[in-house]
Amino acid sequence: MFKTKSQANTQKGLARITDPMRALMIAGAAALSVAVAVPTSAAAHDPDDDHEISFNGFSFDDDEDLLQQLIDMDADDIEEIRTEMADAREEIREAILEVEEAREEASETPGGGVIVKVALSAASATVSTATNIAFNRVEKKLKTAESDLHDQADEIGAEEVAETQLAINVIREEIGSLRVAISELIDAMKA
Repeated sequence: MFKTKSQANTQKGLARITDPMRALMIAGAAALSVAVAVPTSAAAHDPDDDHEISFNGFSFDDDEDLLQQLIDMDADDIEEIRTEMADAREEIREAILEVEEAREEASETPGGGVIVKVALSAASATVSTATNIAFNRVEKKLKTAESDLHDQADEIGAEEVAETQLAINVIREEIGSLRVAISELIDAMKA
């Protein structure tokens, strides 16, 4: 069957529409995998909920006594935090690879690279905002607990104060490492 130039252009146009749709599905899959990979201790925080954040089993809820939770920690609990945060950083590294793979696959489709770039850029803004809110709240709660710890040092005892300070320092260190990993993820999403 003979096609006019207009019919051929229409068919090409339809092909271009379906290719970007495929790219959009790839972008959605990439964004979903990123959302799943980012630790819930950071990214799943609801910015409208000012009441509860938890971090590896510790509640930073306004109604919880964080200082008591920190005092109750022992060496095994501290090591568990380190292990869980190392696992979280590994998941983030895997998410970065998935983002790169999605970007490569989408670039093979006309217009796909642009669609993936826009989708990942929007997702990166969400991840950045959610993690910053959560981490800032956690740091504020840690600072308050640390202040309370030193205010009550005579009642708590020097050995317990030292152990609790170590727990606070480890949580801060792990949060710092997690922030770096999430920053790398966000940079990969924006690339």
